[in-house]
Amino acid sequence: MTLRERLETIYAAFRLAKVNFLLNAFADDVEFISYSPLEVFPFLGHHRGKAAMAEVLRAGYEEFEFLTYEPILTVCEGDEAAAVIVFTRFIHRRTGRSISTMIAHFLRFRDGRIIELREFMDSFGAVRQLLGRPLDLEQK
Repeated sequence: MTLRERLETIYAAFRLAKVNFLLNAFADDVEFISYSPLEVFPFLGHHRGKAAMAEVLRAGYEEFEFLTYEPILTVCEGDEAAAVIVFTRFIHRRTGRSISTMIAHFLRFRDGRIIELREFMDSFGAVRQLLGRPLDLEQK
């Protein structure tokens, strides 16, 4: 299976919340870094290890229901690295608000498993949608 094919199965598993499948895709010493506002997405941030990644996934799926998690651009560098831009739409379970945003993932692999996942999201847009109102950015 090529890296591109493997990524397609991984992203399908993300959308379907197949946690055990996802955890099998990560190396034991995986490093996950999400450059997202922790005040809004407290389960993201910087984590190391498969146990920490399991907690990130558990908390994320508990907070949100993913409706769409669709890679729209994938660039692979051999079998060792990939960049993926993902269109995602999810429902905040507590408020019922729908959030649509773009996420960029930069992944590194070792022996077919993810050893590093860096995530950047359009957090400004996601926070605005989650709050259900425009952000007040005026200095007071």
